[in-house]
Amino acid sequence: MEMMALLFLFVAMFLMCFGIGVVFMVYMCILWSSILQNGEGEKGGKGLSTAELERLGGAADGGAVAGQECAVCLEDIEAGQAARVLPDCRHAFHRPCADRWLSAHPDCPLCRAYLHPPPPPPSVPLQVVLSA
Repeated sequence: MEMMALLFLFVAMFLMCFGIGVVFMVYMCILWSSILQNGEGEKGGKGLSTAELERLGGAADGGAVAGQECAVCLEDIEAGQAARVLPDCRHAFHRPCADRWLSAHPDCPLCRAYLHPPPPPPSVPLQVVLSA
């Protein structure tokens, strides 16, 4: 009888550990899937390319955002300094600071909003007209 109780206890402990392992694996699969869907998997976690930075726009002379603090270097943006205002969240940074950050991260350095640069302009196909 005592042997049966020990066997029951062993099976119960094994099933509990196995269940916890299955729950952990399901959680890891869901986490991995969400990372891929958020765009980090598409670019491997890399930032924006130079062409994407140019299409992102949001460049200003600093006059409109003068007095705001750049969250990257923690210094105030002064009138006349090149600044970049991000299109979705409207956060402003020194342009070199923002470009350095955005070339390594695809999101706002302040609120972490994912940036979606506009698509490149469509190329107009060249039409060749042959005349006889």
